[in-house]
Amino acid sequence: MARGWVVGALLLGGTLGAGCVGTVEDGQPWRPGTVEVQCDDVGRRPGRAPLRRLTATEYDRTVRDLFGVTSEPARRLIDNERGVVSADARRMTPLLAEQYMTAAEETSAALTADDAARRALTGCDTIDEACVRAWLARDLPRAYRRPVSEAELDRLVTLFAAGRDLDDATGGVQRVLEAILQSPSFLYRVEIVPADGAPVVRLTGHQLATRLSYFFHGTMPDEELFAAAESGALDTDEGVEAQARRLLALPEAEETVQEFFARYLELDELDHTTKDPEVYPAFDPQIAALMRQETEAMVREVVFEGDGSWRTLMTADWSMMNRPLADYYGVSGPSGDAFERVSLDGAYHAGILTHGSLLATRARAYETSPIHRGMFVRGTLLCGVVPNVPEGLEVTPPDPDPTRTTRERLAAHREAPDCRACHQQIDPLGFAFEHFDGAGVFRPEENGLAIDATGEIVGTDAAGRFDGAPALAERVVDSADARACFTQWWFTSAFGRAEEREDTCQVRALEDRFVASGLDVRELLVGFTLSDTFLYRVADQDALTETEAP
Repeated sequence: MARGWVVGALLLGGTLGAGCVGTVEDGQPWRPGTVEVQCDDVGRRPGRAPLRRLTATEYDRTVRDLFGVTSEPARRLIDNERGVVSADARRMTPLLAEQYMTAAEETSAALTADDAARRALTGCDTIDEACVRAWLARDLPRAYRRPVSEAELDRLVTLFAAGRDLDDATGGVQRVLEAILQSPSFLYRVEIVPADGAPVVRLTGHQLATRLSYFFHGTMPDEELFAAAESGALDTDEGVEAQARRLLALPEAEETVQEFFARYLELDELDHTTKDPEVYPAFDPQIAALMRQETEAMVREVVFEGDGSWRTLMTADWSMMNRPLADYYGVSGPSGDAFERVSLDGAYHAGILTHGSLLATRARAYETSPIHRGMFVRGTLLCGVVPNVPEGLEVTPPDPDPTRTTRERLAAHREAPDCRACHQQIDPLGFAFEHFDGAGVFRPEENGLAIDATGEIVGTDAAGRFDGAPALAERVVDSADARACFTQWWFTSAFGRAEEREDTCQVRALEDRFVASGLDVRELLVGFTLSDTFLYRVADQDALTETEAP
């Protein structure tokens, strides 16, 4: 079936950032949805595969699973890259290389601290060349996540001997460990392809095992995944799907999915959100922490224990709370500290969109901010681009006025010529949430005045009028543009880069799978692992526009 994908130029480029830009043949910038792409008979186009260095979180998990080290040595990395998924934005610097060296030295010292630790590491009572070779033959393929050659073993055994001669056997083992932990084969997810093979090649079993494990668990493959790579089980799509579903069903997958939603919803903003104590005296850091737990508990309840539906996450008339958080919100239900499902008024509440974790962070210290809340809808949920603020324009928000609503006070700047273009696209989206104050608590009125939560979405297939957050949420969930945006957010997590033109047909197929599944987030994730972008790579990364599989 012929398919072209055209979306208005306003959409599908925003919060995914400047990285969500590629080039077309005439050299003009490209953003998803701005250029029509036909998807008939395009062959395999897996797109660009950047070299991905382990994030700090991935590093810590990998040394934990490889050596049992739980001290989180990557916390010492001064660039603090936890949660950064874009390979293009992550550069190795001399200072960072020195930090990796320090982390390797500290880790090796901990693993060889005494006789018991050395025996647990090497499996030997007496550490000599034969012992080290046997240890490396067992553990080096796990560290490098691929088969290793005899030459690689020889070099490390030679390094051990040199270290032993300079110091002692313990010093020799430490040097070997430091070399492994600073090796590109450990620090990077290296995917070498045959130099004279086909222009598009399927990844090897070990390369796919690595992709699967870091996508679902953020760490090295487990023993079953290594075994699947060794046996050839990952040489078929069916084998890859079986492992994807197994990994997704394991408890470790929740942590990775939670990390995605933390980035998507910017939950870290709760760590430094403060409120005016005279206006919102009940809000404090403990409540902020509970708000984050509320969102995490709902993600867990829906994705891992419920129907997995993005629609449920976005539109549910219930949430997860414990007694302190329910008291803060002014609702009844839970009786203790454990988080439980709490029914809410569906006329006002809409899943995670009306959680305090979103609404309190997108507000001012003393009042709501329809601008910030509207930016979240247009930027994060719709990936929309809003025109830049004109150069030299200074915008001062109107002062609080106890005789007017926030909507009334913001009316003037929506009419001002310099402000109208942006704020007519943003403010109406934010007004949907005006039944929730600046600290995320429901309010039936503002300053004794009725709240007008109506608005209109423009410039997207979600266009139309709505009244309140639930109606807005339904428009967003029913929007192909919003589903495309959500898929693109996951694309960046899966592949370490933003979508580019070569990916258009693959992403469109993923969206179709997402819709066909009833918007099941789990099926979307499995779909990523069955895409050409996941299973294949272009041998010559500089020839992407000409590459087509035979």
